[in-house]
Amino acid sequence: MLAGVCGGLGAYFGIDSTWIRLVFIFLLPLTYFLPALVYVILAFSLPEKRNIQETDFNKRKRGTKAAKKYY
Repeated sequence: MLAGVCGGLGAYFGIDSTWIRLVFIFLLPLTYFLPALVYVILAFSLPEKRNIQETDFNKRKRGTKAAKKYY
C-alpha cells in the first residue's frame, strides 16, 4: 500500500504480499476500519529494510587488516 507493511509481512511469512493486501482490504469494512489503525502502527514500528550492497573495495578493506606499526 503506502509504507510497504503488507510486502514486509509477506516477505517475513514467506507468502505473496497480494494475499495479505486482499485480506487487509476484505477486513477493512468488516472490522470498522481497525486494520487501517494497525497498518499505521506497523508502518512506524516495523524496521526499514536496507539494501546496502558491499562493494569490492569494502570487502578488501575489511578483510586485510594489518597490524599497526608504531615506530
